[in-house]
Amino acid sequence: MEKYIQRPDITQYPGVKVDKDTNIEYKNEFVEQTIKDLKLHSITKVLGEGYESTYDTIITLEEGDILLFEDEKRGYIKPVESFVKPSEAIEDLQALED
Repeated sequence: MEKYIQRPDITQYPGVKVDKDTNIEYKNEFVEQTIKDLKLHSITKVLGEGYESTYDTIITLEEGDILLFEDEKRGYIKPVESFVKPSEAIEDLQALED
């Protein structure tokens, strides 16, 4: 019996790896964000049919965390899944071959 893995998703996403000096501001009509002192602070407005909500969220980050830029309505997000650069993914896959 042979071993198989799921074909890797090769979609690339824009993002940043944060460190203690990362300082980013992003603002539009849907979201206002600051990334500073290893904190992601987001104020997000959600408009729906007959309602409007505002969420104020602070996420504590660690050096090396990856933040992805999802879209204009959500801005930067801290994904639940692990994301790496393509070169790191290639190394992991090559290790599987051995």
